Amino acid sequence: MKFTIDSGELVRHFTSLAVIDGVSLDERRIADHITALVKSCGGKVVEDGAAAVVNGNTGNLICFPPGYDAAKPAIALCAHLDTVQPTKNLRPVVTAERITSSGDTILGGDDREGLAAITYLLKHLPELGSPVRNFIMVFTVAEELGMYGANAVDLTPYNVTEAYIFDCSKRPGIYIKDSPGCLLFTAEFHGKASHAGVAPEEGLSAIGLAARAIASVRFGRIDAETTSNIGTITGGSATNVVADRCTVQGEIRSFTQERIDREYRLVQEAFRAALNGEGSVTFTQAMDFHPYVLPPDSPVVRTAEAAIAAVGLTPTGIRYTGGSDANSYNAKGVPAVNLGTGAQKPHSHEEFVLIQDLITSTEIAREIITR
Repeated sequence: MKFTIDSGELVRHFTSLAVIDGVSLDERRIADHITALVKSCGGKVVEDGAAAVVNGNTGNLICFPPGYDAAKPAIALCAHLDTVQPTKNLRPVVTAERITSSGDTILGGDDREGLAAITYLLKHLPELGSPVRNFIMVFTVAEELGMYGANAVDLTPYNVTEAYIFDCSKRPGIYIKDSPGCLLFTAEFHGKASHAGVAPEEGLSAIGLAARAIASVRFGRIDAETTSNIGTITGGSATNVVADRCTVQGEIRSFTQERIDREYRLVQEAFRAALNGEGSVTFTQAMDFHPYVLPPDSPVVRTAEAAIAAVGLTPTGIRYTGGSDANSYNAKGVPAVNLGTGAQKPHSHEEFVLIQDLITSTEIAREIITR
């Protein structure tokens, strides 16, 4: 007989986590709470050195339940510790169907829902009955800033073969099978300064060069798999000075690295051509996160789909244009899937979690570790 989740206890567990403040780079309080919880269940916790890497006050938590065998391959259940805004003054409102904030703060369902589902099972591990797979729990920091914690974590010592991330705002039953990569680029235009009122003809406006370059390129949705955007433009020092510098920042997203690189080359070529020999432009770039496409027959997909089906839902794999810790783990060679938890309207004061979605997410996690 399968372990039955106590909905009231689970809701109380979720709200007890949600009210603990833990914005990105300041996750100390929630990390200490989780550490104490894991240890109280007979588990062990390693906090890595990510705090120094991300310039925060907390590292990633790698947690080991009782019975973990370091000599065997393991799967990882994952969530992130940080929230995008504070929950210090959160007042959870629980109705028969949903959990919300009072409207003055976010709820923090992203990702305290994933954190609650995983740690609730840890509390009840002896009651699961079925043989439990060898697993660890990975709780990252600074995810909301760009998966910084996941980028810094090293899962190699733990022989992790699959990772299951509970951090998608889609409803349970949906999982992200494909996710794009995102390249961030900066283009710095160089012109020539002069007095804009006395001798404008002696100057060359870098802002004008940037405007000309941007107008020469198609941004937005490039095709079914590719988007690009100019997000910021900064330049100039005063209204009476012809600007000699202008910095443009943008991004390119697509589902293969080759497509990202090709679109970036097109942007570079078009920007340079638009100058018509006037001034110059220099580029810098970095990958914010890398793309992944999971084969339908991969073990991580098969397990996710079987777990979803076992709780009575139809597994639905989707392509999703946002990034998550799954992008980082897949880039490190650990097949990872991001599972829907149903933290709806995330990052807003209207955020809510349906109680049934919280229960179902916990049931899916249960099925993953008992398959």
